[in-house]
Amino acid sequence: MFEFIYSKAIAKGYKKIIKRQYDKKADLIPLLWTEHCIECAAPTCYTTCKRYKRRSDGNCIRIVGGVSPIITDEGLGAEVEFRTWAKIESQLNIKPIKSKTYSLLYCSISAFGRFFRGLANLVSNTPIQRFIDAGWFSYRQKVINAFTKKRTPIHALSLHGKLKNKQQETTLLVDVKSASKHLFRESIQVPLGDSEFFVSIPSYASAEELHFINIHPANAEEHIALTFEYLELEPTNKTEGKKVKCVIWDLDNTLWKGVLIEDSNVEVNSQFVELIKRLDRSGIVNSIASKNDKEQVVDKLKALGIDEYFIFNKINWNPKSINIGKTIEQMNINPNTIVFVDDNPFERNEVSLRYPSITCIDPSEMLSFSTCKRFNTIVTEDSQKRRSTYKMLESLKEEEDNWTGNIDDFLQSCRIKANLSRPTEETLPRCYELLQRTNQLNASGRRLSLDEVTALVNSERADTYVLRSSDKFGDYGIVGFLIVDKSGDIPCITDFVISCRVANKKIEPTLVNYLSKKYNGKVLFNYKKTNRNGPMFALIDELKMERVASKDGVDVYSCSYNDHYPQIVMLEEFS
Repeated sequence: MFEFIYSKAIAKGYKKIIKRQYDKKADLIPLLWTEHCIECAAPTCYTTCKRYKRRSDGNCIRIVGGVSPIITDEGLGAEVEFRTWAKIESQLNIKPIKSKTYSLLYCSISAFGRFFRGLANLVSNTPIQRFIDAGWFSYRQKVINAFTKKRTPIHALSLHGKLKNKQQETTLLVDVKSASKHLFRESIQVPLGDSEFFVSIPSYASAEELHFINIHPANAEEHIALTFEYLELEPTNKTEGKKVKCVIWDLDNTLWKGVLIEDSNVEVNSQFVELIKRLDRSGIVNSIASKNDKEQVVDKLKALGIDEYFIFNKINWNPKSINIGKTIEQMNINPNTIVFVDDNPFERNEVSLRYPSITCIDPSEMLSFSTCKRFNTIVTEDSQKRRSTYKMLESLKEEEDNWTGNIDDFLQSCRIKANLSRPTEETLPRCYELLQRTNQLNASGRRLSLDEVTALVNSERADTYVLRSSDKFGDYGIVGFLIVDKSGDIPCITDFVISCRVANKKIEPTLVNYLSKKYNGKVLFNYKKTNRNGPMFALIDELKMERVASKDGVDVYSCSYNDHYPQIVMLEEFS
């Protein structure tokens, strides 16, 4: 909910709008978004800060015209024009209330806020105005606390927003802070037009210390107006979200009953073993994060005949968040594609605080949870081999960690091969799968349908390529897909996706450099920045591409053939 008391705009019939907007929604966590400054030191800064601009109550104008109500398709939204250093902020709360209660609270806060602000405006004495405002600020939070007092805290939270941007692309930051320190930050890319975002928020709020959540432009000097059509903190629906790529398992009292170090005859959960095998067949890999004796665990897994199903295992006494962080780095996957299964609430909370986008699940929920749509993957021949390719990556990482020389020399020693071929009826499903699954190494961020991919493959105006890769550790199969649009004067790579399993092996730049040579010495390269594909920009830097155009959020770069680029990857093309 937004506080509109400093805006002259009035949304007529707002109570009916709020009731219609929220009455049929799921539970919501009441936040009250108000205007603030990221460098606030009021009231001292009112005399020392050159950016101070007096508001009617003597305080500083942070949001131009105040946070203003606007009727949108979603219901009651807010127009927010950020001045330099401006932010919107709320005290962080983690207790949800029923949607009907929420709409009642929103209407009450709005009505009483208008009343107190009107009362303050009748007084010409600024100190008295501030006294009235201070009373209102204290009262409104007490009202919210009263509504949530008997509610149960939720530890899986998602900030859900819908934005309309009519000015220019921008980046917003979501911060969580206590009075003493900064705790969390996530960035949101805001393109022109309509957009929607979900940010997983750690549940820091506690009775011991107040916590606050705020949103502001990443460039603190930026002056930009945005329409927040919707902005609410919601209990996370674990069944919604990114497709699962990896399940990380605890062992004691999770995969098996009992504690291995105390009883070597622990009983394994046969249903979990079957689930692990089913996930493996569908291309979802399994890993372990367990505080345990490694040698004893390895022997037990071998005795159970399931040791081969796990990759990048972390079996030691370190905090699980640190171990899982290493697994994320080694696998080069996004935390929001990981499920962590652990019986201990302490361990789940410790991981979720560091990686709020990881789905943390109690073992009692896992069997039913595994039937949700996040586990519905596209099963191809390559996806069924995913564990074996990650095993190869694991071997490569181990050798890389022990390598003491130049990284290019190491890559050369790996005998990396890549080959290009045209898609066939048999390989099309894998190309489509890559477009759907790949986030970090996806240049355009587009999610083309299978029909769209098929049409492009059969089109005379485009060349499409399937990329395969292997090295001395094994064959990784199909790891990439490219689309080259030939309709313009200079061919353009409109889509390029490559599996994270072969990232940072010089395959991407070698391939694009090869294509620039093939197409008369130059190609164009489309890149649309998303929240996740920053690593793909390294390719643009690597080949020293030059930006030549920008349209609808897509930057177009020019790449000229570099005859001196290191020949680390052996690349072949097959017709």
